[in-house]
Amino acid sequence: MQQYKKDFIQLLVKAGALKFGEFTLKSGRVAPYFLNAGSFYTGELASELGKFYAAALEDSGIDYDVIFGPAYKGIPLSVITTTALYSEQGKNSAYCFNRKEAKDHGAAKGKVLVGAPLDADTRIVIVDDVITAGTAIRETVDLLKENGNPQIAGVLIAMNRMEKNNDGVNALAQIEEALGCPVLSIVDLDDVLEVLGPELGEEQMEVIRLYREEYGV
Repeated sequence: MQQYKKDFIQLLVKAGALKFGEFTLKSGRVAPYFLNAGSFYTGELASELGKFYAAALEDSGIDYDVIFGPAYKGIPLSVITTTALYSEQGKNSAYCFNRKEAKDHGAAKGKVLVGAPLDADTRIVIVDDVITAGTAIRETVDLLKENGNPQIAGVLIAMNRMEKNNDGVNALAQIEEALGCPVLSIVDLDDVLEVLGPELGEEQMEVIRLYREEYGV
């Protein structure tokens, strides 16, 4: 495992972003672990998080023009990733994100996107924290089709939960097939358990094993 992945897992713990227990997900399933990028709410943590997104993106070799962040958690992720790409890699990319509702006043009245303009020639990378069933990413793709219809070069998330969607299919693989682009993650669940497993204890690891037996890929 690359060192930056190990460092990222430790950052997740430091920020309290990765928790173990019992959590009801948007998909309805009850999971023994949960990742919340909203925990990176200080300047220090946000800056560090952006560096890991930038490192994973550069490591991927994907060609892109704009980092797109779906509202709401994707909004700060798009900003800190573009900032880190410039400060760490010297790459001057742009960011864009959507509003939940179109603006109803001013010069941007009626618009739902903020930031870089998007058109059919724009190559974007969508950034988010996790994908479980893939519902949110499909909603984002539908919104983008109606707003510039940019080319989706890839999707980058913090952690691959390595789970099936509600149809029993590998969620990330299905999205890759539907979009025709890679879905990347800074780390996956196997990475997390390799680093943190000894600290979790046998009981928690057994709960995770049973959950993965039902929902894992």
